[in-house]
Amino acid sequence: MSAIDRRTVMLGGAFAAAFGLGTWLTPRLELRYLEGGDLGPVIPERFGAWVSEFDPNLIVPPSEGSLTDRLYDDLVTRRYRNTQTGEQVMFLAAYGASQTDDLQLHRPEACYPAVGMQIASRKPVTLALAGRKIPAVELTATAPGRVEDIVYWSRMGDSFPRTADEQRSEKLAEAFKGNIPDGILVRASHVRPEGAPPTADLAGFLGELVAAIGPNDRLPLLGKGTA
Repeated sequence: MSAIDRRTVMLGGAFAAAFGLGTWLTPRLELRYLEGGDLGPVIPERFGAWVSEFDPNLIVPPSEGSLTDRLYDDLVTRRYRNTQTGEQVMFLAAYGASQTDDLQLHRPEACYPAVGMQIASRKPVTLALAGRKIPAVELTATAPGRVEDIVYWSRMGDSFPRTADEQRSEKLAEAFKGNIPDGILVRASHVRPEGAPPTADLAGFLGELVAAIGPNDRLPLLGKGTA
């Protein structure tokens, strides 16, 4: 066999192996924790001293074909007011049924700078939610005259990636299993004037909210993990 023939055979074998690996890694099974695709009824409008109030600034239906429309199958945005203290918390839950290379959760670390706010601080935290310890992130975003304190977690399948790198790694791990996981980003935030100290207990707010949801209805938020 000539050198050219050997090289052709080797290249052909490499391409075949790459094609076979790509086919093997192509996810086939969709894993979804939101039955019916409607997240709104899962999130209580009243719990404890908190009540949801209409805020036209938060109700922005995604236009057909927009990035938000393509990324998320359902989006819940609400403003809650504490009837005892008057404190206000903005809440967002963004659910995507298929976490793939083209469609995946966009994290606040990218979204806030995109609208002109800077991330002033970031640290990993652990939330106590319904008897479980959920990996989460605490952020502070700033703009002239405005400070926003944020706590959020993201779930992909049964994992809780805190960073974009972790998110990509979890997606690849699921692909090796032949799975396309669903995902959700849950965020609570509180706006305060520049220079004012933080006052909102966002972790406590999220803990109360999840506690007010029935165990089966928590699946879209927390998956089936036990940690």
